[in-house]
Amino acid sequence: MKNDTHAGCPSCASVAVAAEPAAADEVKRLSHWPIQIKLIGTIAPFLNNADLLVAADCTAFATPYFHQEFLKDRKVLIGCPKLDDGMQYVEKFTQIFSTTPLKSLAVLRMEVPCCSGMTMILKEALKKSGKNIPFTETVIGIKGDVLSEKPVER
Repeated sequence: MKNDTHAGCPSCASVAVAAEPAAADEVKRLSHWPIQIKLIGTIAPFLNNADLLVAADCTAFATPYFHQEFLKDRKVLIGCPKLDDGMQYVEKFTQIFSTTPLKSLAVLRMEVPCCSGMTMILKEALKKSGKNIPFTETVIGIKGDVLSEKPVER
């Protein structure tokens, strides 16, 4: 697996966005680019010592408070465990976890069975990396409500 981005495509270049002071009620904005798991390189400086949120694609659309509740003070990567290549995700996250110090890892997924694959992908990557990063899972219902929040057992 390559350690950088896809063939020099500008949309894949890792970019840290300067944070602007925000009012208490302002919606959180992205602090980096790209956010798609497929586009991120295995070396992404903005992930150093970050609280990482790996969100299934549908979650941001299912819950009306995604930015305020889940993105706050976190770096985010998004993908779909059903439509994307799960083994590529395992390889990529294994490399990221092995080389990048993270403070925490959170997965945000939908209640549908196929979405549990995102948790399994991250568990496998953590196992392969040998890292012990605090890891939590939040499950969102199809109506946008939080159904559960818990630490992930390894």
